[in-house]
Amino acid sequence: MGTLLIKPDVVGDNHWDAKAPNHIPFAIGDIEPNSDFVHVLDEASLDVLMSELDTISDFTDYLDKRSIFLRSGRLAAAHGEEDLLAYYATNINESGDHDFVPPDGKSWEEVEAIALGPRYGSFVRNPRYIAKKRADEVSYAWDRLIETFTQHMLSGTSIVVPGQVYSLTNSEMAVRYMALESRFKRRSHSEAILGALKRGETEQVFFRAMIAPAEARYCETGFFFMTLKFMTWMEADGGYEKYRIFRTFYLKTYAQALLVKFPYLKRVVGIAMEPPNQGRGASEDCIYAAQAEWTDAELAEIKDDCEGLGIMKSLVPREYGGEEFPQVERERLSRPLNGLEGNRKERRARAAAARALRKRPLQRNVR
Repeated sequence: MGTLLIKPDVVGDNHWDAKAPNHIPFAIGDIEPNSDFVHVLDEASLDVLMSELDTISDFTDYLDKRSIFLRSGRLAAAHGEEDLLAYYATNINESGDHDFVPPDGKSWEEVEAIALGPRYGSFVRNPRYIAKKRADEVSYAWDRLIETFTQHMLSGTSIVVPGQVYSLTNSEMAVRYMALESRFKRRSHSEAILGALKRGETEQVFFRAMIAPAEARYCETGFFFMTLKFMTWMEADGGYEKYRIFRTFYLKTYAQALLVKFPYLKRVVGIAMEPPNQGRGASEDCIYAAQAEWTDAELAEIKDDCEGLGIMKSLVPREYGGEEFPQVERERLSRPLNGLEGNRKERRARAAAARALRKRPLQRNVR
């Protein structure tokens, strides 16, 4: 691809001093070894990173781990940025996150350092990578929701229902935490929302929460989605404006109830819509609610509101079973995830890495 060679032992003046012992043309290492790490990307490598890591969390997580790895002494060289990315994408650490871990299940003390040759081409041709890209298509429903709410905030067209005070700060916080979700989590959330919209066609109120268990690494933010039908009797009782007031009350009650039920949550973001195929227009409401030290009076009020609406009586937890790199038909599984050839020992190690990718932390959908 013509991207820069990555050579960590090229430091400081070695980059431009042709007489320096470690000077290598078209190679990049550590620009300021005594200061914060400086990432240098050319046009081709930046395009690869921005297309493969297209959420802020995925992108910054990679850059953070990249800087640690390049200064760790564990990388001898990488043929190009895209090959460094392919290695990162096909390996996970003990926490279940993508990382630069030693190969073949060994420790860094055993391996000392690695050199990464061309592997990105084989990576993107692998059937499981192609299956991932197809599976990720649904995740962009989450992106479209972010864009919808953001567009209204920027253009000043957010509608405030009577009796409510609009908070641009809270709206901004809601979309900020939505934007912090990784591509894999956005896939999970989008599948949950699209399923909820389908269920909402046959039920007056349908609610689904996407909450990680307390023991998960990222469990402080919960999300939920609800649909509420516009019933014919509402036409004579305030019309659509009254419906929006009713729906925002549902949102507030659900948000508070979730914070009380799951005290480890620091915040929740809720989204409400009409179910599809109602023969009328549609709108979206969004709420941001932070955890609080609830008084007895507030707890009693939340309980009464839940009972009055007939909600939160029973929640059925279900684990999200999706795989970041979905399985493909059996005859193609013999190809290693990074598409490289190797001896029997190397193939076994790659198979273990592929299995590890399927053990990423699960998201819990509460219905």
